[in-house]
Amino acid sequence: MIFHQYPAWTQCIRNHYWHLRYRRGFDEARRRKEYRRIEAEKKRLQEEGVDFETIRLLCRHLVNLQNGAAEKRWWKAAQKMMPSA
Repeated sequence: MIFHQYPAWTQCIRNHYWHLRYRRGFDEARRRKEYRRIEAEKKRLQEEGVDFETIRLLCRHLVNLQNGAAEKRWWKAAQKMMPSA
């Protein structure tokens, strides 16, 4: 089993998606609020120079952590961004 470590810049958006996944269905106002926070975080990351496609792949992965294909695509893109050691 391979364990990956998320880059530091993903912490805030991962936190928002965690809250979004655990909101109840009747709590629509708070779900919309989390979506607005996620959108603001995406804009902030783009302004900092993170590639839009990488952010999109991260969000696709975080929406459903059981989706293995999305996870593979995200880690492949994330490894391209990481500096070679």
